[in-house]
Amino acid sequence: MKDLQEAAIGKLAERGVTIADITAGTQTFLTDKYHDTIDTEKLTAAVQHVLHKDEVADIILTAIYLDEQAALMPETQPLKARLQRDANGHNVDEILAIAITQQFSAAATVHYGLLDDLKPGLIGEINDRTDSINVYLDDILAALIASSAMTYLELLGGNNY
Repeated sequence: MKDLQEAAIGKLAERGVTIADITAGTQTFLTDKYHDTIDTEKLTAAVQHVLHKDEVADIILTAIYLDEQAALMPETQPLKARLQRDANGHNVDEILAIAITQQFSAAATVHYGLLDDLKPGLIGEINDRTDSINVYLDDILAALIASSAMTYLELLGGNNY
């Protein structure tokens, strides 16, 4: 299903999130959290592993589709106003993000929560954009970074933290 993963990676890029962004966000997260030197080859492998799972690609494509459809929704729809402001209580964005992280580890889910809370770097930039609806995209990026970080630690021989 290489076409599925490539479609997801392409849609991310259309919305302003590249593989390089995910890798850089993961490296920053790992460096800030664990203060380690990063093995870039293993980091690249971790990001690729996360992005090349069918289930992850499905969720990415679904989330981006929901953001795109929210933008097309008539202003008269009460849900549109909630999506435009990423209203508390909507939670579907978090549910989709957690569906990604749970495929990797409980630690990935915990770290996603931290990233979603702090919104560092591109996660926050996407969250704060006013030119488009990105209710789902910022959460997906946070989940991809958290999942890539935990996959990276596994590739190093296990999460010893």
